Amino acid sequence: MEKRTASLLFIIMVGVIGISLVGCAGAPTVTAPAKTMPEMLKEAGFKVFVADTPQKMAHLQTCPSDTLMIHERPGTKCYAFSDPATKTMYVGDDAAYSRLQGLLEKQRQTIREQRIQSDPQFWPLWVDSQGGG
Repeated sequence: MEKRTASLLFIIMVGVIGISLVGCAGAPTVTAPAKTMPEMLKEAGFKVFVADTPQKMAHLQTCPSDTLMIHERPGTKCYAFSDPATKTMYVGDDAAYSRLQGLLEKQRQTIREQRIQSDPQFWPLWVDSQGGG
């Protein structure tokens, strides 16, 4: 009888563990981490220039950080982003800037969707209890 009880408890325990593992498999997955600005600039087609002279390094230090600069002169426009930490300047044209805008919007949308999907309290707090959706 004790052997039968032990077998039954073992089967129940294996069942509970199995159900738990299935539940974990169905949980929302984490997407790839957000890309950094330098990664997106390169993907958009911005050219990478390293500050390899004292003059370039000095100029890089005067540029605003975390800011896309628009440089214009008659007949020409370019976009530049400085990264003093890596001593790098990223320079792109209108096409690269347009691609960058698309990448930025895609990343914002992905983040927004991920947050909604991974928040189990959203439905009971905001939709089900309010009769929305």
